[in-house]
Amino acid sequence: MSITLQDVEELVTLSSDPLLKSPEISNAGRHLSAAEFHSTLQGTGPLLEKDSPTCNEDLVLLDARNLYETRIGKFHAPNVETLDPGIRQYSDLPSWIDDKSEQLKGKRVLMYCTGGIRCEMASAYIRSKGAGFENVFQLFGGIQRYLEQFPDGGFFKGKNFVFDHRISVGSSDPNIIGTCLLCGSSFDDYSSRCRCAHCRMLVLVCDSCRMEGALYVCELCQKYGKGVQSVPSLENGKTQVSSFQEEHKLVSLDTKLSPQLPWSNGNESPRKLRILCLHGFRQNASSFKGRTASLAKKLKNIVDLVFVDAPHELPFIYQPCITESHGECASSSLQQTHPPPSENCRKKFAWLVAPDYCISGEFDWKIANGSFDPLQYLQQTDGFDASLAYLKSVFSQKGPFDGILGFSQGAAMAALVSAQQERLKSEMDFRFVILCSGFAIKLAEFECQAMNCPSLHIFW
Repeated sequence: MSITLQDVEELVTLSSDPLLKSPEISNAGRHLSAAEFHSTLQGTGPLLEKDSPTCNEDLVLLDARNLYETRIGKFHAPNVETLDPGIRQYSDLPSWIDDKSEQLKGKRVLMYCTGGIRCEMASAYIRSKGAGFENVFQLFGGIQRYLEQFPDGGFFKGKNFVFDHRISVGSSDPNIIGTCLLCGSSFDDYSSRCRCAHCRMLVLVCDSCRMEGALYVCELCQKYGKGVQSVPSLENGKTQVSSFQEEHKLVSLDTKLSPQLPWSNGNESPRKLRILCLHGFRQNASSFKGRTASLAKKLKNIVDLVFVDAPHELPFIYQPCITESHGECASSSLQQTHPPPSENCRKKFAWLVAPDYCISGEFDWKIANGSFDPLQYLQQTDGFDASLAYLKSVFSQKGPFDGILGFSQGAAMAALVSAQQERLKSEMDFRFVILCSGFAIKLAEFECQAMNCPSLHIFW
């Protein structure tokens, strides 16, 4: 067994907005032990000697967890207002807090989450709003520590959702507060891992209602118009989810999604998404296609991936063999005169190059000037205009495309293009970008520029 330690800015991301500055963790709300938290809800214990509430009227209980977690367990105390943000993910919490600022101002806010981690940053975010938001407190150790001290559940009703094989941990109280999404019966078991067909959030579907191949729509997607509740029904022995199928049919006819190419023609099946794929530095379309073959196979029924080479061709370079005992190996002179064979090597390309890049016209193998610099991408700041012009021609000749997927330098290029999406709309019309292991390119014309383009960021 091995343990990996890594220094990161946040254990959980407070906000997906890159322009939102994270609050100072030193400004987090005061920790309350399980006993202090319990007595405060009971109305018998002071929070602070001079700031003690005389009653529960100014207390607000705030659950910092996601909706699917709160659906199987939460705190409930008589005469204490309880707020459930009803969010899909933790990064949605800041915007909810912004919307509810007036409701929180002047209150004594008691926050809790699973183990206490999420409350650290969230409580600091509330306190950062200034006057009227000073009295924020958090349950130290979260629900987990509370249930250890109060095995009967205390003021916590139901089960505590946990992110491991146990899925949830309950108290000695057998009462179930969760309900089935379809029939409304008491149910709180997520072990079947049923998810919303739209947003992939976990949903509760009891054993009686659950059917293989059925599609479900969570309460949030129903609330915001993503479709009516998907109740599976049996007809001629086959599972049907008519409401979701009808909605999918309507979505497929919505030409607003891609004005250049409608999602379906009449009664035909919805067309597949077309995604332009941009490879990384010193790679090519062929190698990127090979590396994504498994992904393409998984998505073959809904996505067409289109691969192209970048416009900047790179020379073949190699480093001579080095050994510890003899320095340069005995065959080093032979290597210089007989480099790796070039007949079976595919050309390598780049979207961005270093300022000293020049095309010599000779692409034989050359010995590298020095060791490969892992930070070389910081110097690759030229060539954007040529790459952009090239991509315009790709869109014109091989398009239209619904989105752009980029890896490494290809992701950086996709991000730069998305930053100019409005200006390029007539020449390069796309709806989203997928950025895999990307990085930021420091170009003066793109500094402090917000990007209004849906994006998925993937790192591994």
